[in-house]
Amino acid sequence: MGKIKIKFFSSAVLKYIAMVTMLIDHIGASGLIFLMFNIAVSMRMYYISRMIGRVAFPIYLFLLVEGFVHTKNIKKYIIRLTLFAILSEVPFDMAFWGGFVNMQHQNVMWSLLICVIMLCGIKKYPDFSVIFVGMGCFAAWIIKSDYEYIGPLAVGCMYLFRERAVYKNVATAIIFSFEPPALFSLIPINMYNGEKGKSLKYLFYFFYPVHLLALVLIKNILR
Repeated sequence: MGKIKIKFFSSAVLKYIAMVTMLIDHIGASGLIFLMFNIAVSMRMYYISRMIGRVAFPIYLFLLVEGFVHTKNIKKYIIRLTLFAILSEVPFDMAFWGGFVNMQHQNVMWSLLICVIMLCGIKKYPDFSVIFVGMGCFAAWIIKSDYEYIGPLAVGCMYLFRERAVYKNVATAIIFSFEPPALFSLIPINMYNGEKGKSLKYLFYFFYPVHLLALVLIKNILR
């Protein structure tokens, strides 16, 4: 009998999973959930939405590593992340902090940008990988980007252990052990088949700021 094929998720499918779980998470995190139901139901739905949302970030980090490994133009990759990090900051602050500017917390695009720059250093100077991971963690912590040092730490492990699935899974599980629901992300990640799937090159980039603006608009309508 042949082996059962369990690797059937393309990167496009993983992106859809990450976007949907992130949207569910942000419906709760933005406070929109409290405008949709009574307080008792809202509290339960809030915790459920946040738990579901924990799946998104590890998947995005995994896809970032895959994107870095396969990209043909790293400069354009960095420029895109920088542009959308800037474009997403006001929608992020409005959705989660209620104002146009909040310097205490920055959107996740900054975390992803730091991770890519960190990977550039690791790729060019592999003997100094640990130092670059440390620098990435420090940079994310200093600017207070989403998840702070967790992003660079996880990306560093995913990249360095990308050919060793067991090590990668164990490292990811340890890093996200403070949020047990995030461990469920390892299921779709390990079902990745290495294929790109339907091109979604810019979907996530636009989806991030647009869905945040949509949450702000819906909150203002329901108030």
